[in-house]
Amino acid sequence: MQLPVLVVGGGPAGVVAALELARRSVRVRIVDQAARPLSGSRAKGLQPRTLELLEALGVVDEILAAGARFPRWRSYRGGRLAWEKSIYDLLGIAEPSPDPAVPYPETWMIPQWRTEEILRRALSAFGVQVEYGSSLTGLEMDDAGVTATIVRAAGFERVRASYLVAADGAGSAVRKLIGISFDGATREDERFVIADVRTADLDRVYWHNWSDPHDPSARVSLCPLPGTDTFQFVAPLPPGEDPPALTPATLQRVFDERSEGAVVRFSDAPWITLHRTNERLAGQFGVGRVFLVGDAVHAVPAAGGQGLNTAVQDSFNLGWKLASVLNGAPEQLLDSYEEERRPIAARLMAGLGSTDEHGEKPDIFQLGNTYRGRSLSAETRRTPGPVRAGDRAPDAPLQLPSASPRRLFELMRDTELTCIAFGSRATAACTGIARRRRAHAEVAVLDVRRDSPATAETIERIYGVTRGDEIAFLVRPDGHIGLATDDDFGRRLDDYLPRLCAG
Repeated sequence: MQLPVLVVGGGPAGVVAALELARRSVRVRIVDQAARPLSGSRAKGLQPRTLELLEALGVVDEILAAGARFPRWRSYRGGRLAWEKSIYDLLGIAEPSPDPAVPYPETWMIPQWRTEEILRRALSAFGVQVEYGSSLTGLEMDDAGVTATIVRAAGFERVRASYLVAADGAGSAVRKLIGISFDGATREDERFVIADVRTADLDRVYWHNWSDPHDPSARVSLCPLPGTDTFQFVAPLPPGEDPPALTPATLQRVFDERSEGAVVRFSDAPWITLHRTNERLAGQFGVGRVFLVGDAVHAVPAAGGQGLNTAVQDSFNLGWKLASVLNGAPEQLLDSYEEERRPIAARLMAGLGSTDEHGEKPDIFQLGNTYRGRSLSAETRRTPGPVRAGDRAPDAPLQLPSASPRRLFELMRDTELTCIAFGSRATAACTGIARRRRAHAEVAVLDVRRDSPATAETIERIYGVTRGDEIAFLVRPDGHIGLATDDDFGRRLDDYLPRLCAG
């Protein structure tokens, strides 16, 4: 029997894709060429928008428990403390403040290996395991699916699948096999030795940094990793210098040379790597029934820790769309994956301070990533408010007759599509369509003013709705607003739903 989806690559992008499919009852396999899960802290910051998606996947509580806030940064010069700043001071942005629209206001630090472990455990609850030691060496495509050749130590297997998701990293075998370009450059002038080290000579309250203001490359930093006894060691290499041997002795030498006599001894270094900055974007995000996600489709600059976060959001965007198409939605739905995700990756390629042709800037927290103007974003209001079709749907407090849920995101997590209705006419019309289409689409209708009167004013403020106005927002499975309308609610919703669902 043909497998619905084969995922190639067992990192965060691959596991999130598989998890999003599995929780939507899609049969999936996931393979990875590595012999075992990768170790190392690697990307250690999860942005607020990623945390929201991890809540939808049911793992955010474990992520929060295993991580911590970013510590304050201490910089030393001449053997003395030169200054101390928060991570937000360093980034030149205001420290996030509590906001009912944003449940996770700040970047959360957690080693990548721990994030992957938590995601794999969630995936295994659906009976799906990452199949390690499995390399994809061949790929054939036709109109009905793909045939992948998977090689293992015991032999090879040919896997037939309706769709294939390539999450196999910047060196993607899948991307090469289907002939998609990976345009851009590897920055040989931006190389870093990164390692996880153990030492008893530093406190774990601060992120420690030794730097030379006259030579930016003569820097070394040590960041305590929450939930572990290790620090992440980062040291840039001077341009043109030959890469050193990746050994604990090298780490100690580099630290001693750059720390101006600080007495810190490393007892162990369980993981060491040489990182080169890549700035690349694939020529296409997919061909036929093969789609690329994460590092396989974009390698963005490291500043702001955007790579892993963008990868997770790629997979979430694609995952629900594949599940919907496999359940009868029009295949054109999959065309919106590249349409929505490419502009975000392209903006990141230009740097966090850049502006694209639409005047949109990258958002380090990724809360402002929007799909406005795209084919799935139907904004029919004559005078749109601050929250529009294509935007991330904000969270908001609820006080429903039943004790739970107490937040809008909790309500959205328990249903496929959510219609947030302001006013009795909007509610009645949307409820009628939801009932008529329930064989093909699960739509929960929230009558804000009737169902949660105690918080209705707050929700109106968050969504930019004036008291007395009749408005409806349809929220997609990935938490973005698909439809925003203030008239002819039943017809608008009835016309829109076939873009996302069968029937």
